[in-house]
Amino acid sequence: MSELPPPPALDPRCQALYLDFDGTLVDFAPEPDAIVLRPGTVALLERLSGRLGGALAIVSGRRLADIDRHLSPLALSASGVHGQELRHAPGAPRTTVAPPADLDEARRRLGLAIGPDDPLLLEDKGGALVLHFRKQPDQRERAEALARDAAEGLDALHVVPGHGIFEVLERGVSKARAIALLSAHPPFAGRVPVYVGDDRTDEDAIRAAQRAGGFGVKVGPGETAALYRLPDIDAVHAWITGAAG
Repeated sequence: MSELPPPPALDPRCQALYLDFDGTLVDFAPEPDAIVLRPGTVALLERLSGRLGGALAIVSGRRLADIDRHLSPLALSASGVHGQELRHAPGAPRTTVAPPADLDEARRRLGLAIGPDDPLLLEDKGGALVLHFRKQPDQRERAEALARDAAEGLDALHVVPGHGIFEVLERGVSKARAIALLSAHPPFAGRVPVYVGDDRTDEDAIRAAQRAGGFGVKVGPGETAALYRLPDIDAVHAWITGAAG
């Protein structure tokens, strides 16, 4: 794996760009609402979208409403909650896949297990449930156990680990599926995909982009299927600045 991806403006494979959000465009924060965009991020993404003819999407585990709030007034093509929410083109209406009924039972179980002063933070995304332990790293094992207990016996659900989290999510929902759905519509249809992400949940999307003739970029350390790597968020911003012109 090459350590640095080719300059996007010079690589014919970079025709459609899919960017993860947390850990890729923005730094992690102790709580999801505490993230801070780097100065100029919105203007940079707007220029990049124009350069790519609109074929730029944010693909995130966050809800679309949350992404839009942070990127306002920009409303890019995007996927939220790992593909449960989609906006196929800038300004297009949002489509939502209803979560399975099993999620209600998982929600009930976690509601009983997590008290108001609990060191773990329970985030309810509507279509997924997330246990955050970033502020309390000693709670990692407990967070995993509670997430797995919440999904126990519920065939529609599984537990996905991430940076400082364990997420209870519908099986079959993934960022790779999000790319497939987005690529079926203009301005992404017929374009070669490039995916940039930092987490384990990004690996299926990285592999999907590479199967389609594009490439993946891993942000930060760790094992990956990606052909290329960028060391940190600063490097991501520098790389996409080169694409935006």
